[in-house]
Amino acid sequence: MQTTETRYINALTDFGFKKIFGDKEILTAFLTDLLKPQSPIKEITFLDKERSGLSEYERSVIYDILCTAEDGSEFIVEMQNRNQQYFGDRIVYYLSRSFSSQEERGNPSWNFKLRPVYGIFFLNFHLRDFKPQNVRTVQLKVEETGEVFSDKLKFFTLELPSYRNMSESDCKTKIDYWLYNITNLETMKSSVPFQSQQPVFGRVGNIAELVRMTPQELKQYNISIDTYRSNLAVMKNERREGYEEGRAEGRAEGRAEGRAEGALLIAQNLKNMGFSTSDVMKATGLTAAELTRL
Repeated sequence: MQTTETRYINALTDFGFKKIFGDKEILTAFLTDLLKPQSPIKEITFLDKERSGLSEYERSVIYDILCTAEDGSEFIVEMQNRNQQYFGDRIVYYLSRSFSSQEERGNPSWNFKLRPVYGIFFLNFHLRDFKPQNVRTVQLKVEETGEVFSDKLKFFTLELPSYRNMSESDCKTKIDYWLYNITNLETMKSSVPFQSQQPVFGRVGNIAELVRMTPQELKQYNISIDTYRSNLAVMKNERREGYEEGRAEGRAEGRAEGRAEGALLIAQNLKNMGFSTSDVMKATGLTAAELTRL
C-alpha cells in the first residue's frame, strides 16, 4: 500500500508505465523527442497489444504498448524491470514479428515494401555484456562504411539506473528530462520538473497523481506495486546468491591453491633431504610430472 506522503505513482510498475504512456498526448510527445522526426508525429493509434502467430504453431507476442503513426510507422514500447539472459535476442524477435505481420498474405503482387518499425525499451538495469549507456540507438548499418543499410528498423535501449543518482541540473537533453522523471517520479514531492522545456510533463503529473485515481485504479496499482517490489526482491536475492557463490568458489579455489603450494614446498624440502621420488610422491600426493617441475 502507498503512504499518504507519496504523491505520484511509480512509473516503472506495469500499471504506472501503461497509465502514463497509454496517454496519446504524452506518448506522442515522447516519441517526437526521442526520434526527432523530420515531420512531427501528429497522431498515433493504439493497436491490439497481442500479436498472434502466423500459424497455429507460432507463439503469440504481447507488447506493453503497440501503436502506429499516421505514416504507418509502428512503435513497440516496453518497460523491462528484470534482465534476461537472451534479452537482446528478445528485442530482435519482437521487431521481426512486427515485420512479418506486414506480409500481405494471399497477395501475389506484394513487393516486400515495409513500413518502419521502432522499438523503445525502457530498462531498469544495465544491459549485460555492454558498457552502461543511458541511451543506446541500434540500426542496420554496413560494417565497412557505416552507411545505413535500412532505415526501416531502429531500436533504442534506455537504461534508467543512472538517473537515480542524477540531479535535475545533470539533465541536459530532452531525453534526459524524460528518463529522469520516469525513474524518480514516485519520490517527487512537488511538481514534475522540466515543464518549461516540455509542457507535457504537467500532464504527466496530473495523470500520475494518486489522489486523482479511482478506487479501482488504486486497487490495480497496489497489486502492480506489490508485484514490482517482489520482483526487485527476487533479483536482489539472486544477485546476493550469485555473489556468495562466487565468494565460496573463490575461497575453495584459494584453499586448493594454498594446499598445492604447500605440497610443492614440502616436496622440495624432502628432495633436498635426499628422499626418493617415490617417497616424496607418497608423502605429498604429487605426481611424478609435478615433481619434475621442482
